[in-house]
Amino acid sequence: MALLCWLSLGSQAALADTVQARLMIIVDDIGNNLEQGVAAINLPGPIAYSILPHTPHSVSLAQLAFRQGKEVMLHAPMANAANLRLGPGALTDTLSQAQLQRVLADAIAAVPHVTGMNNHMGSLLTQRRQKMDWVMEVLAQQGLFFLDSRTTSQTVAWKSAYSRGIPWLMRDVFLDHEQTTAFVDKQFRTGLTLAQQQGFAVLICHPYPVTIAYLQQALPALGERGVQLVSPSGFLLQQAEARRLVEAERIASVSASACVQQHSC
Repeated sequence: MALLCWLSLGSQAALADTVQARLMIIVDDIGNNLEQGVAAINLPGPIAYSILPHTPHSVSLAQLAFRQGKEVMLHAPMANAANLRLGPGALTDTLSQAQLQRVLADAIAAVPHVTGMNNHMGSLLTQRRQKMDWVMEVLAQQGLFFLDSRTTSQTVAWKSAYSRGIPWLMRDVFLDHEQTTAFVDKQFRTGLTLAQQQGFAVLICHPYPVTIAYLQQALPALGERGVQLVSPSGFLLQQAEARRLVEAERIASVSASACVQQHSC
């Protein structure tokens, strides 16, 4: 799915004053565990599922999510500063441009119905501007958006996406790096507050039983809190339309002003 839109550096909150606060939830690390993947995909609403390439259940879970009208993303493994194991399809700092782009293209092809991508780990690679530019070349060719998981404060991945005109988002909150109901609840409330303050928020979580159980209870109540759950691509399309409307109004205003000055209306 090609997304014919992009976000300028300051436009992620372009709709904040005119529409309901929106929340995006991305479930990472889908593909290794079938039972957990199915439970996550069965959550209500337009949640996105980021799938690890070349994993035992990546294809079947991507197809299940697509059949349920859910968004499918590639969870691309990227080199981390701690040298933790990355698994198949890893993008590392030692790959040449041709190698890195071939590995990424193969990973995209291995996950059906992909519309976008975010990084799995990547605390090292997302600091490498040249490597990120190589990544964005592939995403631009395939019409995919990019979500920066922001696994390091030094990430330049979103800057690379922005410079290439690729639709992009950045993670605001990790829900479950502590797997307790109390922690997930605290993080979820933080996400809701951010959504209400800035107009939207991006949450990333994992298919842990505690997370799925919490979201099963929390998601149906979002409307009562004045928050709308949206998919990442849906949000990006809304933003692109808002930018088009603003630009059309600007052009109309300039034209009207010129018309009056020239007494030609």
